[in-house]
Amino acid sequence: MAGKMLQHDDTGLNYTLVRSAKRKRLALQVKAGSLFVRATPHCREAHIHAFIQQNKAWIQRQLQQQQLQLQQAKRNPVEDGVLLLDQIIPVQLLQAKKSSFVFEGGHLLLYSGSRVRPERRWYSYQQQIECWYQQQAHLWLEPRLQHWQQRMQLFCSSFYLKSWRRRWGCCSSTGKLGLNWHLIKAPDWVIDYVIVHELAHLQWMDHSTDFWQLVRSYYPDVEAARRWLRQHQLRLLT
Repeated sequence: MAGKMLQHDDTGLNYTLVRSAKRKRLALQVKAGSLFVRATPHCREAHIHAFIQQNKAWIQRQLQQQQLQLQQAKRNPVEDGVLLLDQIIPVQLLQAKKSSFVFEGGHLLLYSGSRVRPERRWYSYQQQIECWYQQQAHLWLEPRLQHWQQRMQLFCSSFYLKSWRRRWGCCSSTGKLGLNWHLIKAPDWVIDYVIVHELAHLQWMDHSTDFWQLVRSYYPDVEAARRWLRQHQLRLLT
């Protein structure tokens, strides 16, 4: 069901209410600086408002934390470096005949072509960064996926990378497995969790008890990885 934008009168908090027939209980989610309330189809508005009021302090902490991350992202231009596997990679912005990038010696060199207009130069650098990230994602994520496929004895029919705003990966009933290439900015132990999670869907296409037992049998630190992704999602996606 589509979400509906509402406001909590007592707290003044704006939120998006999303009702789902599959949901069994109320849940709160703060993503990209916005509050989402996920509810059953017939949950009363009074109960929803009481739930928000009860969790007001937690909501405000999450919103403040994410707002701070957004501000930090705006204050940190690419010249200060880019993230790769949770490490800062120094960047140099240069000009050449053609737009391109070179990654060597732990430094990323970005070249803007001579035909790029000055007002478009920053966009050119951003394009090179995205190409570099996707290159690094293929170089690192595919071998890790192969490693976990062999270890779990679960094999996808195909693999692809994509940029999503609200998911880190996906797995279809036909065995197609996708990963968010922004994950290449995260530490390797967090990436491993996402891969194990998606491979487990090849056996269990849900989030049942059996699914989570399978995930935890290969990756015990589920909560730590999920917590890291929640705390750093804006940092990875901006």
